[in-house]
Amino acid sequence: MAERTPLVEAWIRYAEDDWHDSQILASAGRNMRSVCFHLQQCIEKLFKAELMRLEVPVPKTHNLQELSKLLNQVDAGWSARSIDLNRLSLAAVDFRYPDPSEPEPEIDLALIFQIVSELRTLLLDRLGMCP
Repeated sequence: MAERTPLVEAWIRYAEDDWHDSQILASAGRNMRSVCFHLQQCIEKLFKAELMRLEVPVPKTHNLQELSKLLNQVDAGWSARSIDLNRLSLAAVDFRYPDPSEPEPEIDLALIFQIVSELRTLLLDRLGMCP
């Protein structure tokens, strides 16, 4: 197993900060778009931490599909459902920008939390951490 460098540890810590921020905002009933953004950021940073741990060059991207595919290229045992990654990206990015031609989309926050909880557990386990 590859070692967790100080940089990998920092990415994990930042990801966990996003996780905790999402919990605080959600429990306060605050802006759900911000909650979803922090949840997406948590998973993005955990993907990057795992790729760094495996010594894979990490692209400057926010695309969870791309990060998941990179992880799968170095570990065929890794898989994440595309529909889940797309839902998370939509909730975190696309819904953050108003479109006057469209009604404000509804966010299924319970589903987003479920997706993130599952991915977070899997990625933290790979990183040798207990969620």
